[in-house]
Amino acid sequence: MMLEADELPEEEKISFICGLLLQVPPGEFRNVFEDLRILIGDDHLMRQEAAQVSAYHTRNNFTPVSIRGEEALVTRHNDLGGNRFFDPQIKLSFRFDHLSGRADKILIYHDFKRDTAELWRETLNVTLESYVKKHFLSGICRVYQKTLRGSPFFVVCIEGHQYKKFWNAFWKSEWILPVTPPSTQVAGSIVVQIHYFKKANLHFTATDSVGHSMYLINRAQFALDFEKLIEREHSKFQTGLVESLQDLSDEVWQTLRRQLPVTRTAIRWNKLLTY
Repeated sequence: MMLEADELPEEEKISFICGLLLQVPPGEFRNVFEDLRILIGDDHLMRQEAAQVSAYHTRNNFTPVSIRGEEALVTRHNDLGGNRFFDPQIKLSFRFDHLSGRADKILIYHDFKRDTAELWRETLNVTLESYVKKHFLSGICRVYQKTLRGSPFFVVCIEGHQYKKFWNAFWKSEWILPVTPPSTQVAGSIVVQIHYFKKANLHFTATDSVGHSMYLINRAQFALDFEKLIEREHSKFQTGLVESLQDLSDEVWQTLRRQLPVTRTAIRWNKLLTY
């Protein structure tokens, strides 16, 4: 006999809530949260457990947010703690509500140095913003400067999404570039998620990893070379993805269900009616 949601022990409710919310595709968290809230019937527990999961979800998926008419991203790379984030391009910090998806308490962000690394970051950001506008219908790019053991490195975050009535699609790529002149070793990852729910409930996720070495001599040339690298790897990934989906479609249906017999013989419908 199945237990009703309000009859489940609290530990099982927590496991159920977190397990489902961690699987939510980008752009659908709020809707799923509201459905679960009605199902569980415990607002305090829902908000308590969803708070951490939603924070992970928004940071992990490079969530876009509008700040005074400018687009920014919520990621783990620009997290200041206390639900505050900063944007290095528009030089603002903001508080972000992970459940509602809204930003407030916007402040000028002063904690950055106008040094050589920052000039390289800005040049790379401007170049990649142009690339994203050209290749994504709805996309945002940000380059963050980070430091590890006193050594600077750049993190490039690119997010593209399409949220429609019966399907959602999400594209994310992340690139790590240590600032180690005269060259650097680029490490990148690409993730695509598709959720189709018109006449079925289909989830599809594809990932890829990229490694490449590049020269760090002239910042303008480096930005152009890196743009070409991303364009090449994105195009290669997209081509492979389309081919894989076609192969998957053909293979699954051939294996899963027998096709109707095809005899290539004309059926004489008038004659059949007289039998």
